[in-house]
Amino acid sequence: MIEVGEYRVADGDSLETPAMLVFQSQLEHNIRTVCELAGGGDRLMVHVKTHKSAAVTRRQLEAGVAGFKCATVKELEMVLDQGAVDAVLAYPLQQRRKVERLLDLCAAHPRAQVAATCGDVAHLELLGQAAADRRQDLRVMLDLDVGMHRTGIAPGEEAEELYRLLAERPRLVASGLHVYDGHEHITDPATREAAACRHIEVVVAFRQRLEAAGLPVPRVIGGGSFSFPYWARTPGMQGSPGTCVYWDHGYAATMPDMPFKWAALVLGQVVDRHPAERTVTLDLGTKAVAPDPPTRSRIRLLGCPEAELISQNEEHGIFSWAGDLPALGTYFLAVPGHVCPTTICYPGSYVVDDAGEVVDFYPHTARDRR
Repeated sequence: MIEVGEYRVADGDSLETPAMLVFQSQLEHNIRTVCELAGGGDRLMVHVKTHKSAAVTRRQLEAGVAGFKCATVKELEMVLDQGAVDAVLAYPLQQRRKVERLLDLCAAHPRAQVAATCGDVAHLELLGQAAADRRQDLRVMLDLDVGMHRTGIAPGEEAEELYRLLAERPRLVASGLHVYDGHEHITDPATREAAACRHIEVVVAFRQRLEAAGLPVPRVIGGGSFSFPYWARTPGMQGSPGTCVYWDHGYAATMPDMPFKWAALVLGQVVDRHPAERTVTLDLGTKAVAPDPPTRSRIRLLGCPEAELISQNEEHGIFSWAGDLPALGTYFLAVPGHVCPTTICYPGSYVVDDAGEVVDFYPHTARDRR
């Protein structure tokens, strides 16, 4: 039995490491909590990039989540196949074949409200031409850039003109605004709320400006894991958390006030050790845990605060160790620093109940971008 606090794995030898584990009770806690913080699941458009799992999508639908935000056409296909009736592809499409697949999905799921996004005239032209050629209406939201400078257009005159062109374009249906304030990684709760509220005020003013010009703005989808409660609780808006469903060490370290639990951990094993160097090597390389955070922030071993990742290669994670070195073969549960790209390291996750028994396997349905 591997046991660290509320986390148990009955038989580590039954799983080939490294393995991604989803702990059932912690997952249910996070899904329930995110709905509570939003004021209800109907106020949420949750991002599926974290779990990429049809099974988790079903759990979220059962909890009353209204809809889903997707980064890939494959994710969109996944949520629609699970019965979602509201989804947005919040990624700029600049390839005709992807737009064709989007239109195919819309046609195959006529009951679902599906929207694309645009932040440039080029996006609008591609979406509009494909929809016209297919004689098929397509909902499109304007992607607003409020400071991250990754995608979208800043609120202002150019954005208003782009939305007007969208509203006037045959076969395209102007369907509101999409906003992501993911650049605001703020620890202090009051400062975090103030930053979110500033962005919300800008978007509210811009929405009013569009509506005053006679342009319909039926909805606003805004925020991420840092700010979703504030967007969700603003009338006429929905919040869009992602990482909260699994949580990870990066978010927990930055937002210790948030009541989420680590629901997805990686089971690893000591494969070698070097007493003279005071290091141990686990099978937690870059193919097991995402390497995008700084090295020392990529992995935390549950219950071992003295262990620190100092080097990581494809198959190896080397940890400095302050106390007695663990024996070869010792199992550890690892908390990813960034869980979203860790998910795609695995074809699926083993589901573990409170007794530590593996009770299911959740394939990572949308692991492939295509």
